[in-house]
Amino acid sequence: MKGKAIYLALSVCLTSSMLFAARPLDTDDAGTVEKGKSEAEVSFDYCQYRPDGTGQAPGLAIKHGLTDLLDLGLGFSHGTDKDADGNTVGWEMSPLEMGFKLSLLKEQPKLPDLSVSAGFQTGSAGYGINLIFSRCYGSLGLHYNLGYNSSGEALVKGSIGTSLAAEYTFTEKYRICAELNGEMIDDRAEVIGNSGLVGGSVDLGFLAWDLGIRIHDQRGPKTTITTGITAGF
Repeated sequence: MKGKAIYLALSVCLTSSMLFAARPLDTDDAGTVEKGKSEAEVSFDYCQYRPDGTGQAPGLAIKHGLTDLLDLGLGFSHGTDKDADGNTVGWEMSPLEMGFKLSLLKEQPKLPDLSVSAGFQTGSAGYGINLIFSRCYGSLGLHYNLGYNSSGEALVKGSIGTSLAAEYTFTEKYRICAELNGEMIDDRAEVIGNSGLVGGSVDLGFLAWDLGIRIHDQRGPKTTITTGITAGF
């Protein structure tokens, strides 16, 4: 099982979720956690591989607002792969992921909100950086991410990820969302994969529950089902 560096826009099955994206999306929004506040996320991904086999990955992430413009995040996950007969063929605990998100522009009438996030995994020289654009039109939110991941290895190329997401909130409690994601080698010579997700979440007051399903192209697994709980404190 191959892990990913955080902040890459493409969702890769059975790795830690991006620290700053609003679940179940992998596309990040430009907002940051309020100063002095924290958010914790518990997630579970179930992946159907191609042509067969499955994978499961529970994960945990927490982020904290240091200022009105800056927050920090930590996260990790555990993945288990099984073959078509249900036998365990892979088992891995991900490295600790660490990162930050900085708001560069917000609440401008004619401009989108703009943030940048960056992060790395412990024990690796690689890093990820992501540029985030967000714009809200009433209850509709639109988000675009452009990210770059360095492998941290001299002979291994990095990758570029892009994603576009839309989310709509109604009755201040229910939220539906969808996104398209893509990733390619940084010299644009090869597409690594494309995927799309549809899902939503329910705000229960003290926490929010989410659910999403991701469909991958022929380069990736068949489908990924993701669910999670987010709590603020």
